[in-house]
Amino acid sequence: MIIALLAGFLFAIFGIYLLGRALSDYKKAVASLEWPGVEGRLTDLRLWGKRNVDGEMQDAEKLIVAYEYEFKGSQYKGSSVAFYTLVYPETVEFARSHSANGDVTIYCNPKAPVESVLVPGTRKDKPYSDCLLGAFGMIVGVVIAALGFLGVIG
Repeated sequence: MIIALLAGFLFAIFGIYLLGRALSDYKKAVASLEWPGVEGRLTDLRLWGKRNVDGEMQDAEKLIVAYEYEFKGSQYKGSSVAFYTLVYPETVEFARSHSANGDVTIYCNPKAPVESVLVPGTRKDKPYSDCLLGAFGMIVGVVIAALGFLGVIG
């Protein structure tokens, strides 16, 4: 009973954390559609994480970027592609359409220019997916904790 209650409680806390991050990222993603675009330069662009692509194991799973830009006379650096996680094939498509040391449009928060992103907005096909995942984790944790408390499990 105690183990199930504790596990459920910890799972719920983790779900609350994920939901909080997802809601924060969602708000930033929506706001980023209004942010000004400034010209910058990609200083790093790498794919990593092996994936079977057309019968061959290639780095394609994850994407790392770094960029530099100037806003109102100050220099900034950033590393955010989007306010959601790009996954294959998005990673490869982004890497094919951009190059390290190439020019890129960077969208930066005019109120906090250190906050920037290369792809503004939410994921087009699943704008609430991260929020739903966090809420699901929280609900599962609460259910496990409640069942543990009632002695149904554990």
